[in-house]
Amino acid sequence: MSTQNTRKQTIPIIDLDKISQEDELLPVVRSILLYTDTFLLKNYANKSSLDSLISHLNDSNNAPDTKQQFDANFTGTLSINNDISMEQYIYNSEPDLQFNRTVNNPYLQKLSSRLFKVSLFFSQLCLKSIVQNTTLQNTLSETNFATKLTRYHHERGNLEKVSVNGEDFQYLFNHDFINHTSAGILTVFPIAKGIKYKPPTASIDDNQWTSIDEPDCLLFHTGTLLSTLSNGLHSTSPIQIDPSTNPIHLTIFPPLSTPLNGNKKVSAELLSQQIKEFPQVAEKFYNKQSHQLILQQKLNLYKRLFTTSETILSLNSMSRVSNIAPELHSLLPQMSNMMNFKIVQDDFLKLLTIWPQAYIIEANSKCELAIKLPQIDPLMALSNKSRKLQFAEMCDLWYLNHYDLDVVPKDVPPLKVNKRRGSIDNDNMDVSSPSYQTKRIQSPTKQKNYIHNKKEQFIYKEKQHDSQSNLLDRLRERERRSAALLSERQRKYQEFLSVKMSQVFKILISLNWNEPYTVTHLTELIADSLQNSNNPIGEYEAEEIIDKLQSLLSDQISCIVVEGGLKVYKWDQLKSDKFESALNEFKEKAHETNIHMDV
Repeated sequence: MSTQNTRKQTIPIIDLDKISQEDELLPVVRSILLYTDTFLLKNYANKSSLDSLISHLNDSNNAPDTKQQFDANFTGTLSINNDISMEQYIYNSEPDLQFNRTVNNPYLQKLSSRLFKVSLFFSQLCLKSIVQNTTLQNTLSETNFATKLTRYHHERGNLEKVSVNGEDFQYLFNHDFINHTSAGILTVFPIAKGIKYKPPTASIDDNQWTSIDEPDCLLFHTGTLLSTLSNGLHSTSPIQIDPSTNPIHLTIFPPLSTPLNGNKKVSAELLSQQIKEFPQVAEKFYNKQSHQLILQQKLNLYKRLFTTSETILSLNSMSRVSNIAPELHSLLPQMSNMMNFKIVQDDFLKLLTIWPQAYIIEANSKCELAIKLPQIDPLMALSNKSRKLQFAEMCDLWYLNHYDLDVVPKDVPPLKVNKRRGSIDNDNMDVSSPSYQTKRIQSPTKQKNYIHNKKEQFIYKEKQHDSQSNLLDRLRERERRSAALLSERQRKYQEFLSVKMSQVFKILISLNWNEPYTVTHLTELIADSLQNSNNPIGEYEAEEIIDKLQSLLSDQISCIVVEGGLKVYKWDQLKSDKFESALNEFKEKAHETNIHMDV
């Protein structure tokens, strides 16, 4: 076994030329699965045959039949976008559970047969490596199995060709990755290219991916079923697939009626994964199950949010000097940073819908919502269960009360709070929920300020008639204030773009240099990458930032306009120190310009 470094990450490689006997593979596979969920296979004897079959399938004559839509079994053909279509077939060896649609393309049949043989061999090794139950180890054989074959077809290929000044060149077009979670034992990809996986050191929630570019190797990725059968010895994570580069993969399962923990079967595991991967199809055929899965995902998110809120509020209560409760909107950025996800006020109020007594929510003198932890008796705290466990039980109870309704909700509704303060004599503030009332914060001065009208308000002074010059002066003053306000807004907007320029530069420097990229591809990529940041940007702002970077680094970043007005960017190897110096110079010039405008 050897290793390969990809962006300072390590992916295991099994080199078959260095393996003399099959028995040597078992300890190698076991050591890999205890460390990661992805590995490569090098020097596979039939690799050239697989590549030849894939090249035939990429031909337009072997395109999938787009008229064959997805059915309730998630088999058939599905259009991903205007250029990419997907076909999928599921086979089960058991006669009681068969699927009507079968593979008719001869090239796809041969490719599926060869992928099945190699995936069956390594799947059996995986089961023997980390599954201790011998019965479960023997659930997979040449006669007892199930497979899911997925194929993507790109109508126009990976690259688009354009002509500029008589010179032809190609640029990446619609280079989007699709999230994929394998539900089986093992998934095999005949081309180890156009795939991103999570390194072992990264959390599942982190937006951290490692690219794989080894077209001479096969790639194997473990599924959630293997993780379940291992009883905690192995864990797996999602991967990302570029359908235009990596068109085919095959996933292998035990027979679909094989029982798992409890009353669940392999078929239920596969159905759950397909509902998550194809929500549009699930809405049509499995509406209730689809809503149940979405609700489960939301409740899992709120469990994480509650843990984050507990941490932030506890730290806040220890660090502040006064007893004034912090305003909710001031805590949201901290929650977003810890969650790596944009958290808004409604997300927090959904926690109170699940558990109304979790926090004390108050309206302060500014009519802003303020949050603080409830008072807990120390003696009760010693005997009671933890708040995190209590909230988890509340989430499970909320799900049990709603999952079997005629219309299953997709999300928890936020608690509706009336921010308007009541009269001074009333210490309670109305909330739509009858079981919960929020308290307003007492005024720092305990003096009662009764509402009354002063007599001076009803004594009107004689209106003085302004002269023509006074009217002109007021108009000039109003125009000057409007111009100053507009200038201030423009200055703040430019400062915002300057901050985002550093983030966009990091995205550009992570891409392959000396390759052309369309403005459409770059703006979509940048907007998607920054959508979970505290201040996300749209495609219009992304294009403006790219143009600014191109003007700052014109000797490194080039831009040409092809037919139809489409911008295509290309850059040499970018250097951070040169960008920092150019950005500082740009900020200094902008600062001098603002001073001159103010004068």
